[in-house]
Amino acid sequence: MSNKKDEQSLREGNPDPQLVVDPKKVDYAPQNGTPDKFQYYPDNPESGLNRYRFAMKEASQYFDPCQESSRMSMNCLDRNNYDRDMCKEYFDAYRECKKQWLQARRQNRSRWE
Repeated sequence: MSNKKDEQSLREGNPDPQLVVDPKKVDYAPQNGTPDKFQYYPDNPESGLNRYRFAMKEASQYFDPCQESSRMSMNCLDRNNYDRDMCKEYFDAYRECKKQWLQARRQNRSRWE
């Protein structure tokens, strides 16, 4: 990835170059995948960059590998006058992302230290 793209990504609050935020480019339901392989959120909580950032953070520092899903949830609330019922899908996607991250950490703790 070029330096210009890296800088643009950081300015936009998206430091993970693997994160696809353009809805037209996200393949949420691959044709040859099974339902358990579908991804309902744009984040990749198990990426190498997220593992590195988690390992390098301070002990008391908060780290959210699902920050894009979180941002999308908050934007939905802003757009819908904080009506939580209108944003249920975004909350569910964030919850699934966090679930995947916690499950990956439990399965192999050594990768996250």
